[in-house]
Amino acid sequence: MAKDYGVIGLGIIGYGMASNLRKKLPASETLYVFDINQDIIQRLIKEFGHYGKIEVASSAKELASKVGTLLSSLPAGPHVRNVYLDPENGVIAATKDSDRLLIECSTIEIESTQELGKTIMDAGLGTFVDATVSGGMWGANAGTLSFMVGYAKPTETDVMGNRVFETLSLVGVPDTITFCGGLGMGQVAKIAHNYITLANNLVATEGMAIGLKYGIDKDALFKCIREGTANSWVMGLEQPVPGLVPEAPSSNNYKRAFAPALSVKDLTIGIAAAKKVGINPTAGEAAITAFRKVDADPRTHDLDHTSLWLHVYGNLDEWAKEHA
Repeated sequence: MAKDYGVIGLGIIGYGMASNLRKKLPASETLYVFDINQDIIQRLIKEFGHYGKIEVASSAKELASKVGTLLSSLPAGPHVRNVYLDPENGVIAATKDSDRLLIECSTIEIESTQELGKTIMDAGLGTFVDATVSGGMWGANAGTLSFMVGYAKPTETDVMGNRVFETLSLVGVPDTITFCGGLGMGQVAKIAHNYITLANNLVATEGMAIGLKYGIDKDALFKCIREGTANSWVMGLEQPVPGLVPEAPSSNNYKRAFAPALSVKDLTIGIAAAKKVGINPTAGEAAITAFRKVDADPRTHDLDHTSLWLHVYGNLDEWAKEHA
């Protein structure tokens, strides 16, 4: 069994995972990476290559064939299916290895994850596990991600389950790695998680806007909410109002940490999942309408999704002129 690690997809989450793997793995082990963006690969090598060798694979097939443990993080379902199931260059075409561990961290449809995992495992490519993430760009870079894992909580004798835990501990916080059950249950947890977070984005944005429109000092309002029952993750690093949280995108000209299109994608999945089990997704429907507006507007399309504030508060024209 190959002992080396590989990462497919060097986006916001994948880049952070790859950087932490390279820092924490023995220098003698090679980290293999694959991404269509060559600039991001070269950045990774420049910033972290001194920790040990980083080898660039030409395809998902090549990378999977060379590693014993693979992690992937991709934008959406079509990208995941192409990386894993392309008959010529995908993981499905790699050499068979029943001991290989494939950890898929993207947020995609539950049924798609289950079908994909079964196909990969039935083909003898290894054990496929969905391990969705929470913590965003900040957690990925710091190696403090939380994971929701589609695998039963491992016993002491479960070799593969313990490998999952040990691998995710290299890029996340061990105490926040939660084993949720069988294949696809990591996606179930993440879809519920993101549904709540994205609906909260809209509520937090509107709530802050109500207060500021009445003229309350923004720092006073922020303190009241942070110290009260309305506090949440969104009020911190996803704070919509500029100047309250220095690290938040809103305080950095809404520099993108999470794309508006990804908000729409995740809510689309969440709304569909809700309807399949008989839940009326009223909060999700309201949130997706708001984020579609952010994504469709050329002035906010390339910004962080918390630029929803500019639409809700009504200062988008003014902001766009200042940052033209």
